[in-house]
Amino acid sequence: MKPSVLVKSLAGIGCWLIAHLVLAEPLIAPTAIDWLLDCPLPPVARLDPEVLERTQCGWVMVPRDYAAPERGRVRLTLTRVGARQPLSREGVVFIQAGEPPKAQGSTFVLHLVSRWESFATPAYRTLVDRYDVIELSPRNLKQENGIEQAARDMEFVRGQLGDAHLNYLGNAEATRLGSRYGTLFPERVARMVLINAERDEPIATGVEQLLLKASTSTLADDCVNRWLGDFMVYGKQPRTSVRCLDRGAWE
Repeated sequence: MKPSVLVKSLAGIGCWLIAHLVLAEPLIAPTAIDWLLDCPLPPVARLDPEVLERTQCGWVMVPRDYAAPERGRVRLTLTRVGARQPLSREGVVFIQAGEPPKAQGSTFVLHLVSRWESFATPAYRTLVDRYDVIELSPRNLKQENGIEQAARDMEFVRGQLGDAHLNYLGNAEATRLGSRYGTLFPERVARMVLINAERDEPIATGVEQLLLKASTSTLADDCVNRWLGDFMVYGKQPRTSVRCLDRGAWE
């Protein structure tokens, strides 16, 4: 082949490659989540530094009112502790404290995952190794329609993350949020653990869930900790005689 022909051929290939790269679909679709380069967390005592290394913070823009998107958007904060073994990742757990713990400036997700890392059981090792754990700043759940909007916020973020299903852990007032999410999107619930649900709270049906009653607090009750991990990972239900099983919520 003559040099001039070779140059023209190479030039043609180069133009095709450039056009292909420009017109091709992006490898990673853009999302509404804006992950920050640094997580602006305050100094937190007694938390595992390894947990902090796996922590990401970001913002997500969601509709102010899902029934009327034209009313604008609101910005929520998002904190994610990534799976310790991301290549073996199995899913995501959304958590809500309901009653914020009296931790020294920490978010609930950091406090909880640090606690899980201290439990030397196969269930908690699996939770820490193979599940992302996410805390989404909730709206005011006491406002009219607040639970409804917060449940749809959670579904919006699940879709943005690309997970087909989510697991949910909610305590106290946040059990209402979990139940509403399960009612609206039962097909998206993998497993759900609700702790200290109120007696008059409607419980979602058709989802795999466990209702527990903590004697003092979520993080201090060994019975709750035992069954939370076993159910979330293995779907193992406790015996009816287990003291922390919330029997009243089913009545």
